[in-house]
Amino acid sequence: MESILARALEYTLKYWLKSFTRDQFKLQGRTAQLSNLDINGEAIHASMGLPPALSVTTAKVGKLEIMLPYVSNVQTEPVVVQIDKLDLVLEENPDADVTKGPSSAQSPTASGKSNGYGFADKIADGMTLQVKVVNLLLETGGGAHREGGAAWAAPLASITIRNLVLYTTNESWKVVNLKEARDFSTNTGFIYLFKKLEWEALSIDLLPHPDMFTEANLARSEEGNFRDDDGAKRVFFGGERFLEGISGQAYITVQRTALNSPLGLEVQLHIPEAVCPALSEPGLRALLRFLTGMYLCLNRGDVDPRPQQSAEAAGRSLVSVLVDHVFLCIKDAEFQLELLMQSLLFSRACVSDGESANYLTKILIGGLFLR
Repeated sequence: MESILARALEYTLKYWLKSFTRDQFKLQGRTAQLSNLDINGEAIHASMGLPPALSVTTAKVGKLEIMLPYVSNVQTEPVVVQIDKLDLVLEENPDADVTKGPSSAQSPTASGKSNGYGFADKIADGMTLQVKVVNLLLETGGGAHREGGAAWAAPLASITIRNLVLYTTNESWKVVNLKEARDFSTNTGFIYLFKKLEWEALSIDLLPHPDMFTEANLARSEEGNFRDDDGAKRVFFGGERFLEGISGQAYITVQRTALNSPLGLEVQLHIPEAVCPALSEPGLRALLRFLTGMYLCLNRGDVDPRPQQSAEAAGRSLVSVLVDHVFLCIKDAEFQLELLMQSLLFSRACVSDGESANYLTKILIGGLFLR
């Protein structure tokens, strides 16, 4: 039984890791340790339901430790995977024909995942993931590649998440043994997987884009003539923390066929409170440019979904973010602006057949106060 469990773990690691070999994986009792690993960006792209205009260009793990349950409990207790640090870089593809992410060639294990739902798949689906620190750098193209408009660079977003936990639940989001969690799929003709994601603290830093440090821009700043395209004089933006200490959770539902081919993905993120107590005027402009860059990235019509859509990507996805309370305060020498929003909901649905994709985006605000 131990050898069967070891092969099941190797099967999973080959899918998620680049250049994985059996020599790297050696069990010592009920634990195994790996370090300095490169993650398959295509697998992350598919599992997170990312838009085709974004590529996972870097995904690295510092130290990974696997802890197995007792063999007699392997059908009911999860395998626990602990990661000390996960570094991710997401970049927008510069144009329609170039993808900066990993090769679109199908991974050797991806094709095998649609042949049935075996022991290795059940072990992988039931895993509990614990990550101490996630460092995510997000870069969009801004207006550099848009026709009919001026070129501009959106700031980078550096997102840090601490004490992230992902675990399996039943359909009511309650922790039960894995065998009971799989009972929901019985006699449905589909495979359903329910996961809950929790994190202790999330912070977002807006950083100046490297293009801001070109010789031309620096010369304009030193001359005191740093102005936007509309002619207004701007203060140089050197980076600013936007959010800090934000906790939250996400509810994830995965639907597959009886042969384990992906069908649907739903991700519901819930954040009780997001507070930005003191954002400067240059920081506000940077935030608006970042949000504009994200909007343009999400709604690009020149990106073929096929290069980024592996065999593991679901054809239907729904991602929603609900923030109960948002407080934003902009402080400047001449004014102070306070914005309070209640029940802010952002949702984005996607239906793709592999050749083309249709999207629907919705934003709802329950209440808004501006002072």
